[in-house]
Amino acid sequence: MKCPRCQFENPTDSLFCNRCGTQLFSPQEQVSFTQTATLETPLKELSVGSTFAERYQVIEELGKGGMGRVYKAYDTEIKEQVALKILNPEIAADKSVIDRFRNELKLARKISHRNVCRMYDVCRVENTTYITMECVSGEDLKSLLRRIGQVTAKRAIAIAEQVCARA
Repeated sequence: MKCPRCQFENPTDSLFCNRCGTQLFSPQEQVSFTQTATLETPLKELSVGSTFAERYQVIEELGKGGMGRVYKAYDTEIKEQVALKILNPEIAADKSVIDRFRNELKLARKISHRNVCRMYDVCRVENTTYITMECVSGEDLKSLLRRIGQVTAKRAIAIAEQVCARA
């Protein structure tokens, strides 16, 4: 399925573009967008040292992508580091996307596995939707692959074993 935003060709079962994160719709789906205040609000960029939602002290930006920006933050309520994902306004404006995140959160809370990042909450403050989750240190798979290039079969099997390992 071709992304309407970046024209990237995605698998037919993809809900979001694998390159830019734009929500994808099948040709059968009738989609009508209406402009909302959320879309008129620019994506909130947080600076190191700032406090978001009167609770999260930003330590550093971890990354950004089609879904939004991710920060390492200190949660002053639970006194613990978390990952804070600020969703892009066009993603957050779609109620069905937020409903899917909430359903994903319900399911994710039932999983306890060392190789699965825990999600804590989906929230909204001042027209900004955000997700809090476990802050896991280390390099993500995408960065690893960009850094080392093509992996050997032996390395791919080792990575797959980590992903599939029992709790």
